[in-house]
Amino acid sequence: MSEIISGATWRKRMQDLARNSGRPHRPLFAPLAFAVAAQIEAIEPTRMVLDGTRLRKNVLELRHVLRADAVFCAAPSAMEIEALGAPVDHSHWPPRPTGMTGAPAAFSVDPQKLSNHPRVAASLDSVRQLASEASGPVIIAAFTGPATLVGELRAAGCVLDEDAAWDLAGQALAAFVRLYAEAGVNVSQFHEKVLPDTDCEDRWKGSLGTVGNVARFHRVPPVLIVDADTAPASWPAQAIPCPTWEQHPASVARAHGRAWAADPGAWPALPGDGPGERLITTNAEIAPQIPIAELKRHVERVRGD
Repeated sequence: MSEIISGATWRKRMQDLARNSGRPHRPLFAPLAFAVAAQIEAIEPTRMVLDGTRLRKNVLELRHVLRADAVFCAAPSAMEIEALGAPVDHSHWPPRPTGMTGAPAAFSVDPQKLSNHPRVAASLDSVRQLASEASGPVIIAAFTGPATLVGELRAAGCVLDEDAAWDLAGQALAAFVRLYAEAGVNVSQFHEKVLPDTDCEDRWKGSLGTVGNVARFHRVPPVLIVDADTAPASWPAQAIPCPTWEQHPASVARAHGRAWAADPGAWPALPGDGPGERLITTNAEIAPQIPIAELKRHVERVRGD
């Protein structure tokens, strides 16, 4: 049976992770289970994410079933690019950018516009409700990473030069981090499906630096996950590394996370106290179709319940 740790203790531990401080502890187990919570009401995830109260109730009920220490208020699902003004296909989950036709698109970062976007507004509303409970769980927001967002911007018709495009991605994600941190989020995750070309690596790190500075100011760890065949040659110092075992089998010198497969059937047993592994999540979102009872069995198996 896993040790019961209070939500306040976990939140303090995540603040320590943001500063690369604190004593080693068993990692927070937070697989990215977000859209699967829509099964609670037997509705489509695309409906759930437009209602903050419904979203809060569903992720909390999923947390209760799984006896989880964390909940997700967002997942990488084209929310950022849509809030910036690009069209997105909502016919399936996760939604996907469709690209733009006609004149080249002009994108700019307006925090007020971002916060008023329906999906963002509902997500932020759910965070505020969750954060109002002193005994509540760790609240995690999972975002699209800057390299992936730059690719989406290009597909949407963004005609900015390389420096400006990467700056836009960094500023946009920093705005999201600020909005979510002020609402009460405890962890921010950035999921990359692509890595930058070698000649854009410094620009990528610059974007991560912009995001990481805002996150750490709010004592929110900026966790970097790469769901790609290749991993960075070296994990950027601007974010907290969260590699898979295949990407980085050796120990990591600083406090870090670990990404497991999105398939719960591939999960190993949870580790105990370690020198630096503070968080275990998944490299992508768990499929929303997985039956909650099946997910519960896997969670109990890896925890040793």
